[in-house]
Amino acid sequence: MNSKKSFQALIVLALSVILVLSACSSKNEPAPSPSPTASPSGNEQGSGNEGGEGGEVSTDPRAKIKPVTFTQYVHYDWFTAPSWEERPHGKWITDNLGVAIEPIQSNGAAAQRLNSMIVSNELPDALVLDKGKDVERLVEAGKLVALDPYLEKYPEFVATIGEETLNMLRSADGKLYQIPNWYINGDQGNGNAAYIVNKKIYKDLGSPPLETWDDLEAYLKQVKDKYPNIIPFDAGEVRDGSELQLLGMLYSGAANGNTPQFISPGGVFGVPQGDKIVSIFQDPSFQEAALYTSRLFRQGLTSQDMFTQTRDQINEKLRAGNIAVFAAYDAVVEGIGREANNVLKAKDPEAGYDVIWPVHKAGVDKNQVFPSGYNALGWNVNVITTKAADPEAIFAYMNWATSEEGQRVFFFGPPGLFYDDVQDGVPVPNDAYINRDPKKYDELKIGEFNWYGNTVYIDTTKGKREQLLPEEAQDWTTVGQTTVSFKTSKNITEFSNMTPVPTSEEGIIMQRLTDYYKQAVSQIVFAKSDEEVISLIQKADQETQGLGYQKLLDWKSAKWKENLEIMKK
Repeated sequence: MNSKKSFQALIVLALSVILVLSACSSKNEPAPSPSPTASPSGNEQGSGNEGGEGGEVSTDPRAKIKPVTFTQYVHYDWFTAPSWEERPHGKWITDNLGVAIEPIQSNGAAAQRLNSMIVSNELPDALVLDKGKDVERLVEAGKLVALDPYLEKYPEFVATIGEETLNMLRSADGKLYQIPNWYINGDQGNGNAAYIVNKKIYKDLGSPPLETWDDLEAYLKQVKDKYPNIIPFDAGEVRDGSELQLLGMLYSGAANGNTPQFISPGGVFGVPQGDKIVSIFQDPSFQEAALYTSRLFRQGLTSQDMFTQTRDQINEKLRAGNIAVFAAYDAVVEGIGREANNVLKAKDPEAGYDVIWPVHKAGVDKNQVFPSGYNALGWNVNVITTKAADPEAIFAYMNWATSEEGQRVFFFGPPGLFYDDVQDGVPVPNDAYINRDPKKYDELKIGEFNWYGNTVYIDTTKGKREQLLPEEAQDWTTVGQTTVSFKTSKNITEFSNMTPVPTSEEGIIMQRLTDYYKQAVSQIVFAKSDEEVISLIQKADQETQGLGYQKLLDWKSAKWKENLEIMKK
């Protein structure tokens, strides 16, 4: 699609949204026409130069941007990037800053895609991927651009992200290659893991308590009896081919202080006890969660295809209202819970999903249940490859993207569309936003391509924005986060950098353990009895020791102590 047609298509879409909104508004005057290509208001405009008076380096990120088009690959099976030019914020960035992104898709086979690009020496200009093994593999191969030469010229980058965070992201050679996404500079945590319930079904069944595992199991049986075509309990897709979100969510409620990261092959994959990290298969609460998960499955109370269903299939079921209770690590975000809620509400104002406090085993303190785990280093990272023709131009763009203005454009949309003024960093909602059709708003996909999330700015700002809105116009995701998911998130920064380099002895052990875990967990869930579950866990404990698990745990324990020392400085 050429830029002229893209612009026309965007205007038609945005105008149709606003016309629908204004027709629903109780006010006589129409909502203002959107202006996605309008120049930002004076309080957003950058005016600095790279070398200010007296030779000082400018700290205005926008002043340092230069036009660039670059390819970007997001290293996840489940992620499919939308088109850049058809997003309101994407078009605004291209029109105003001269930057454009060309997405490269994983096509549902991320590991194979990345390996193919490395072997063929056809890496994209930039990648988004998890911290750890794949980053270090690329560093060792000399495929990534070190960012240290830019830090003095872009001092705002260090100030925005935090020097301690950047230092913990340094690779074994002491250099910085990574730009974090959804990092936390300060004491404020976040998290999107949650349980959500189908409102109509819950109300129809008398709105019983849903606090403990016993409560949940009794409720799921009611759903199965009265709604035979509804899935009583479902969860997010299996992550990285091995991590069963259903088990992780339930594990968080099995003992005080638990979080899914402890049993995740991509996370800690060990449970802290005293000053050591021990095998998950020796953790009594892992056994409790496994027993409960298997029992629900045997009774037909959970999805029977939990190991094979895709994210798209799960979203389809949610948006059709075919799940009574849903749990996932990102249940409250816009692409999952919010869109499902808004789709159902568009058909029936009484329908939708409510976020509930996470369920737990009887006797566990409800305030010590942590389905989310937050890390000051954030979720994942951006890296720039040596294939990039102008790596500094890409860095300059990413530096702007993580700034307040960049985050405002990515998260709240371009100026003139859903806000016209910015006061104290907060985009003031205009009539177009207040009277928006939530379903049509979601279809604009504002927020896509934001792989540079500045957690504290976004969370603080959207909270302040909600205070400016009437209750009926408040955002479902923000309400769910501020009332539940942020409050049930554990600070796990001390467990950073727990994934060994794949080619190291510990990395080879970790791969063996991950492959074993995939099989072991499915066998445990499919077990015919509680006795078989216990037997399989005991077997897993013995066999993983033979695979070198204890050597890996010793390495992780040493890393943990090292992190704690760094964090004391």
